[in-house]
Amino acid sequence: MRTLPRFIAALLTALLAGTAFTAAGYQADDDRAPMQDLVIPAGELSADIEKGTTIIGGELAPELSAGSSFTSQVIESPIPFNAVVPQWTGTNPEAITLQVRTGPDGEAWGDWVGVHANHDWMEPGEAEIVGEMVLVPDAGVTHRFVQVQVLFGAEVLPEGEPLEAPTLSQLRLTFIDTTQGPSADELIDLQSELDKDEPLLPDSLTAFPKPFVVSRAAWCKHADCNYTQGLEYHPVSHLIIHHTVSNNNSTDWPAVVRAIWNFHTYSRGWGDIGYNYLVDPNGVIYEGHNGGDDVIGTHASGANKGSMAVALLGTFTAYSPGIRPPQAMLNSAADLLAWKADQRDINVFDASRLPNLTWGLPHLMGHRDVYGTTECPGDQAHLLIPWFREQIASRIGFVDPFLYADEQSTAFTRSTTGTWNVPPYLCGFNNHAWYAWSVNSQAQSANWGEWRPNVPADGRYRIDVYVPYCRTGRNETGSATYTIRHAGGTSTRTVNQQANVGLWTTLGEYTLSRGNGNVIRLTNLTNDSGLGVWFDAVRLLPVDAPPPPPPAPVPANLDPANNVWKNNRAVTFTWKVANPETVTVTTLQVAADPSFANLVLVNQSWYGTPTTHTHTFTADFANLYWRVLVWRDNAPLISSAPTRFALDATAPQSAVATPLLFLSSAGRYLVSWAGDDGLSGLVRYQIDFRPAGGAWTRWLTDTTLQSAAFTPPVRNGTYEFRSVAVDLAGNVENVSGSADASTTDALQLNKSVFPPIIAR
Repeated sequence: MRTLPRFIAALLTALLAGTAFTAAGYQADDDRAPMQDLVIPAGELSADIEKGTTIIGGELAPELSAGSSFTSQVIESPIPFNAVVPQWTGTNPEAITLQVRTGPDGEAWGDWVGVHANHDWMEPGEAEIVGEMVLVPDAGVTHRFVQVQVLFGAEVLPEGEPLEAPTLSQLRLTFIDTTQGPSADELIDLQSELDKDEPLLPDSLTAFPKPFVVSRAAWCKHADCNYTQGLEYHPVSHLIIHHTVSNNNSTDWPAVVRAIWNFHTYSRGWGDIGYNYLVDPNGVIYEGHNGGDDVIGTHASGANKGSMAVALLGTFTAYSPGIRPPQAMLNSAADLLAWKADQRDINVFDASRLPNLTWGLPHLMGHRDVYGTTECPGDQAHLLIPWFREQIASRIGFVDPFLYADEQSTAFTRSTTGTWNVPPYLCGFNNHAWYAWSVNSQAQSANWGEWRPNVPADGRYRIDVYVPYCRTGRNETGSATYTIRHAGGTSTRTVNQQANVGLWTTLGEYTLSRGNGNVIRLTNLTNDSGLGVWFDAVRLLPVDAPPPPPPAPVPANLDPANNVWKNNRAVTFTWKVANPETVTVTTLQVAADPSFANLVLVNQSWYGTPTTHTHTFTADFANLYWRVLVWRDNAPLISSAPTRFALDATAPQSAVATPLLFLSSAGRYLVSWAGDDGLSGLVRYQIDFRPAGGAWTRWLTDTTLQSAAFTPPVRNGTYEFRSVAVDLAGNVENVSGSADASTTDALQLNKSVFPPIIAR
């Protein structure tokens, strides 16, 4: 038998002791996370000065050449911390990099972590370099000590001229402690609860759904998180991928998000986290900047207005400690970008200007593409820009009408004479481009390039050329002359590449013959000299309208419906597919996470278009997500909008508490009961009574109470009680003929201490 519920026992104890019993609510601490700066002038740094490094006039400088280094003394933090952001000033500080290690006691240390300038977290022209955030990897753990190595490099101008030798004048360390907060799993559970009444289906069944996002309401609890003053909005036309340049080995990503918010909000003075969204390596998406859809963030200066920033949590450079973004992170980021591209009808293969910039930019790009002065989002992430384009197009069913001839493909040939240059930071339409310096003399012209696109059929085509916006230290030519050999003869077009930088620019419409006999030729002979001439991708647009494609098949989930509980582990899934004629394969997927990263539950495919399938699960689940994918030949797959449901096939348990309480003067018993249900939760009880050894009679039907007063039909009779619990999924407790409690064990109380009772 079950003992008295805790609240009844506490009430009884208080009554018997003559004391008051009051309920206390939880009051969340609204103080911001601890954060404190430690500023160290270079003259106060001491310890292991390596050969060729010295402190002169209060500044740390290399005596001889680049490659000198300096290791600081052990530095004690003013507060415990799980994140530290180094910042430094000096002469030519961009040529300085750091290595930082942290430890709990100044004796045991973690690995050295490389720290470079983090342009995502700096304003253009800012004197102080903001470095990459260094994290304590273990969840809930803080350190108190830090040590810094200063490495002097040799920064050069774009044309190869070295800058002034670097010196360090001041080191600033910003320590942050964000260990106090919910874990990722807890935030997912909280967000699922917040979303339980929100429909997962988009406004249109053909729209790509927004993926599961941990909102600010879930992870950002400080009073400064919720504000409206100063928010601005603009329709998004460009998608920008960042990385946060923080450790890749954290085990507490929400703490990292909180640390970034604190640093951006208070140390940077931006009032909020700069990115619109952040994605962790496990694929969990966090809402960033406050304000909701199309709010203008603070992440790329002049490109903020009209863009949406998605930051990958971690460092994805080509050098240590950079890694390739994990697949779960990439899948979630692609889903998020696809949702916005579909919502705003963004062609991720195209380019256009943003409101506050005079040059064009790709509709999908890395942060480095905005100004060409940063490595963000790191080479290993930026190399995936073409992959992201294809994934986004596939997810939203977009078919790019253009045909491409890339300068890295066999469709392009270039001269073996002349000097060919490649821009920095993987700049170009598909992470590459060629350029040469313009000349205005035929005798000096040695660079030429030819594109021979594979034309699928005779017809009329528009020809566009791409001029990337890249950092070379010079302007582009105003008179790039293209020669087009087509079915009607030969034509020339002159393009002002400087005026069209960052954009696709049309050369006009031409009749082209099938095959690769049509040629677009460009040389570095122009009307100017010493400026950039760009050889990047070319694209063709068929002008003759092709026959309309058949209607796309559109799958839609029917049952289980959104947010329902199922109480049978043999779940029958049903769906419908509009326009199924072109479907070749249908796939049903069921996962325990909204990103469908783990498909160990159901991943079943069939030829054709079945519309039902029954699967027997081996366990209960508080959250399940299902969708249907339809495949067509030579076309992107189409997904139904994910539907969330839950499975609880386990009966609840309950019992009437013992001992009962009896007030002799009133001749009544206080009967109380309680139950447990691990998933859907209890919603009501059936309470039965009987004379000792007799037949059961229903006393209370579908009650939500947990105690009531019972008046025995026969005053001195002996009665027994049992409870039958029902949970939200409709499971009814399995009961036997035995009783939970009996009046023979009742505790007699006098009137003065008998608690309030509910008469029935």
